[in-house]
Amino acid sequence: MITKDQLLQMRGDLSPFLIHLTRTGSVRINKDIYPMAKTDRLMLDAKLSLESIIKDKMIKARSPYGYFNFKVNIKRADGSFTNPGSLVDRKWLVSVCFTETPVDHVHLQCQEIVGRQLHFQPYGLAFFEDSVRRNGGNPVFYVDTLNQDIRTAWDQIPTLPNCSNFKGIMPLVEGFGPPLYTYQKQLTPKEIDFRWEREWRIAGHFKFDFSDVAFGLCKTDAIPYFEKLVGGAFPFVDPTQDMNIVKQKLKSRPRLQNLK
Repeated sequence: MITKDQLLQMRGDLSPFLIHLTRTGSVRINKDIYPMAKTDRLMLDAKLSLESIIKDKMIKARSPYGYFNFKVNIKRADGSFTNPGSLVDRKWLVSVCFTETPVDHVHLQCQEIVGRQLHFQPYGLAFFEDSVRRNGGNPVFYVDTLNQDIRTAWDQIPTLPNCSNFKGIMPLVEGFGPPLYTYQKQLTPKEIDFRWEREWRIAGHFKFDFSDVAFGLCKTDAIPYFEKLVGGAFPFVDPTQDMNIVKQKLKSRPRLQNLK
């Protein structure tokens, strides 16, 4: 018999870390979540975002995610409503996202991918899984959009009197398969399928200590700056560089010496 940890050592497709990557670009500001916002777009810089996360020891949840984001009742310009009777509050869906991708393949997350609206850069933090779980993190649940029985079950929730009882699971539900909604059909391929990201989410902001972090990610020339910023609490590596060198550095740390 072997333990789970021993199994992880044998499986290169499994990871004991959950990685949050930052990106450069704009993020939509939903006015029903942030009614006082002066703009509907916030410009982000991947490096500056990582710097802010480290200084605050917190990843701020800014955007709503999930299947139920399409179930919010919004008044259209013509006076009609998108989802009459829906009690879903978009604030319930604002989350922090992570990927379970092994360190060997993190660089693939930074590629521009057809149909993917978010493009990440090689900046971020890798957390020990248990620290994310302690804060309510959970893998995303994927629903096949072709499975009408499942969709019917989910679609009943928004109009239930006790709809708010289900808010804990709402940010974790995502669809895969043919896009269901008009704007998706305009922007995406014939099928949406990001199960390969092995995504986890935490509803709301994620506060952490440096002891929760296994290692950081950044471009090579920024490593000295970020390692100084965290006082050497954990190492930084460039996920786009030679993995043998990257892993050798990570394994030099006692908590990472068993990294496969």
